[in-house]
Amino acid sequence: MQHMTNTTSSRTVSIILVLLMLVFSIGVVWSIVTETQGVLKDSVQDELMSVAGAAASQIDGDAFVGIQTGNEDTTEFLAIRDQLRGVKEAVPDILYIYTMRNNDGLMEFVVDGDYGYADDASLIGDTYPEAEPEMYLGFEGPSADEEFTTDQWGTVLSGFAPIHDGAGNVVGIVGVDMDSTVVRNEIDYLNTIFYLIVFAVMITGAGGFFVVERRRAIAEKKIEESEKKYRQLFEQAGDCILIFEAEGDDAGRIVAANKAAATMHGYTTDELLSMKVSDLDAPESRAAVPERLHRVLNGEEIRGEVMHVRKDGTTFPLEINGRLFCVGQKKQVLAIDREISDRKHAEKILSLAAKKQNLLNLITFSDIKNAMFSLLGYIELEKEVMTDEQGLAFLEKEVDLIHQVEQWIRFARQYQDLGVVPPTWQNVHNAYLYALSHLDAMHLKRSAEVEGLEVYADSLLETVLYALLQNSLEHGESVTEIALTCQETDDGLTLVFEDNGVGIPFDMKGAVFDRKHEKKRGMGLFLVKEILEITGIRIGETGVPGEGARFEMHIPRNHYRFAGSKGEPDPSDDGI
Repeated sequence: MQHMTNTTSSRTVSIILVLLMLVFSIGVVWSIVTETQGVLKDSVQDELMSVAGAAASQIDGDAFVGIQTGNEDTTEFLAIRDQLRGVKEAVPDILYIYTMRNNDGLMEFVVDGDYGYADDASLIGDTYPEAEPEMYLGFEGPSADEEFTTDQWGTVLSGFAPIHDGAGNVVGIVGVDMDSTVVRNEIDYLNTIFYLIVFAVMITGAGGFFVVERRRAIAEKKIEESEKKYRQLFEQAGDCILIFEAEGDDAGRIVAANKAAATMHGYTTDELLSMKVSDLDAPESRAAVPERLHRVLNGEEIRGEVMHVRKDGTTFPLEINGRLFCVGQKKQVLAIDREISDRKHAEKILSLAAKKQNLLNLITFSDIKNAMFSLLGYIELEKEVMTDEQGLAFLEKEVDLIHQVEQWIRFARQYQDLGVVPPTWQNVHNAYLYALSHLDAMHLKRSAEVEGLEVYADSLLETVLYALLQNSLEHGESVTEIALTCQETDDGLTLVFEDNGVGIPFDMKGAVFDRKHEKKRGMGLFLVKEILEITGIRIGETGVPGEGARFEMHIPRNHYRFAGSKGEPDPSDDGI
């Protein structure tokens, strides 16, 4: 009886030990498989976001915005496609790479990297069915699908990153579909091993642990290969790429730098890794580093120009593009920078050439004006001695022609200043009042509902308003009222100047801005159109003939603001 009790007790202990071993082994195996799956997926997601971000940073956002349906063979479209193809060739695991934009909630293709290389490539405007939430998140920052997607094209995981225009606005996304079949099969295989191990443990104990560890080593090798591909893309980039800490005592400490960054600054890569990013800033821009870090921690993308200093003490201008990204719990900054010394030098030379050209024009205009003044004097003397009526008529025509030449010269002197002075924020109401002060408009009823409106425009904005006012006074015939108003629209603001005169016939609405249309007064409306187009402002005449002229000036969203409010970002702001 005692023996039976001991046997039962031993059997119970053995069963308990086996069960404990089983539970422990299952727990260990389950933990290892889950961790491996997570590491594999995180690795692919990180690589996707890095590749998409690197591709997006190379795309000219302003050229991207201009691509419309049917533009597949344009220079802008082909340039972006070739950039996408270059990324795809650098990372063989990429199945598809493309750009998209959000058209009222519908995702549509813009540039497909396979256009011209594959028959099933998407065209501009093709819609993407059933877009995932991660695709929409790509407009806010780098994102990646949480789960693998299997369809007729294979098993893929997609990543997205925003495309920005010159003003920093998000105008589209880059999408990257990576071939994840191998990784997915590995995860499925690990799940199968899990169940096999549970069965094997019940028979042989803990014999399956070695198998799982071996599979984990294989998975780590695949991760290492993926990281190697990422490092190759990182190192071979022609632009300077720096990764540095975003917060804490180590804020600004460089944790990664590519060869281009080392070469550009005259340091070795190891030397850069022992420095902070503020060590690379020239003294005049070093004080702004804490503010940049603060802004990037708030989710703001940093764009602009700064001065950096090389190891030998020489300084050079740099165009920077920095954004926040997280590695686990750590917040770091990815900065992709480009040296712009040649561009700055060219801009300086062009500016100097323009100033010299303007000086030459000023001297020439002055000499011509003096000569015409003398010529008019001689013609007046000739009138006094000439008695022939036909000869006097010829002299009158000569005087008219000289006055016409004077007006052409006056126009040329105005036109030569276009674009020479950089555009600035200007108060529209003040410019309107200054323009009125140069004209005899006291007999007109005037109104201006543009209080506080500021427009980013060429310095000749006052000339624009003056020309519109002068056009009403000279050609409106029955004008008794003029008005300047504004109205915000979905894509900007419309500034309206109108009068209650005879208006402009329908067949002349386009011609009024033609240089050949203007006669006695030079080229007023032609000049208006040219001045406004410098900063992307479009003008058109939409009035009703017989009821008055109406000139509508459409101002892009980031080119206007209202004083006293935060408004839109300054197009001339270089960021940092």
